[in-house]
Amino acid sequence: KVLAAALLLCFCGGTRYCVVKGFQQRRGVSSSHRRAHTSTWCRQTSKSPTELSAILPQPLEAAMLVRGGDVGAVTQSIVSGLQSGPFGILSLWSIASSVLVPLTLYRQGWSFSVGYGYSVMAMAISMYNILQPTPWTSPWYLVTSTMFYGFRLGSFLLVRQLVSKTKGDEMKATDKSARLQRIPFAVGVALFYSMMASPNLCALQASSPLGAVGACGAALAWAGALLEAIADTHKLIVKQQSKDDSGKFVGPTTWTYKLSRHPNYFGELLFWFGLWFGGAVATKNPIGLVASTIGLYGIYGIMTGATKRIDERQTERYGGQKKYDEWKSKVKAPLFPFVNKE
Repeated sequence: KVLAAALLLCFCGGTRYCVVKGFQQRRGVSSSHRRAHTSTWCRQTSKSPTELSAILPQPLEAAMLVRGGDVGAVTQSIVSGLQSGPFGILSLWSIASSVLVPLTLYRQGWSFSVGYGYSVMAMAISMYNILQPTPWTSPWYLVTSTMFYGFRLGSFLLVRQLVSKTKGDEMKATDKSARLQRIPFAVGVALFYSMMASPNLCALQASSPLGAVGACGAALAWAGALLEAIADTHKLIVKQQSKDDSGKFVGPTTWTYKLSRHPNYFGELLFWFGLWFGGAVATKNPIGLVASTIGLYGIYGIMTGATKRIDERQTERYGGQKKYDEWKSKVKAPLFPFVNKE
């Protein structure tokens, strides 16, 4: 299974290379012409070829080659939007779309799972590379927490689908729309993710220190990201160790699952709240505050709705079993520890 995961990553990288090369050949882009374009891009963006390739995902470059447009000009627009001005959300949107659209074309359900994590990671890496925050400051902690969160979540969901046949089958069952019909949907979802990640941009563009509010937000973001990672890993290990398919409740019921019945969802909300508090609230950026508040409200609705559905499904499936009933009677908080109690 580990080998399968490695092969899948190699396949994705090879496919990306073939797509880019195929676009070049289809458009008649020769190697010398590409080198001339690269030289132009570097002059326009004041970046070396290596730095330029690290800024934006290559699928975005491939798409612009197909249009026959000036990649350097588009790249400069995206970089300028991230550096300053009101168009940073649009820059994040383009970066998230370049990751999310190909993954959604491959598997429709990945728009809310693997693509979710990796698009967040791509936005964070782009912001980090372009804006280059000072290490050990609040903006640095915020954007690195987002990089960790996106990479960890995307990789975890990918591995879970590979090791769990049930999860893999559930994800395959989401492929209901024709591939071309998935593109507008993926682009819309990418806009939502860019709003969620926008507090990073507020913090990185800020001209003054974020102070105690920024530091508090960064601490909450890291705490939420780590809590979700621990809870997800704990649950996956318990599920994999249990080979009983008879419908018996196996947990987990210890560690973070003593705080609430869904500590992974609580950790996710804590992460996004910390990001919103430390970035948008600390800087009082009006555009970022509105966009990130919409994103925070959206993810709050998703997480609370998922908590309710899973609780109902677990009660229907495991209700009456001693282990489940005892755990539920002791851990009364479905989502927020000590707050949201039944």
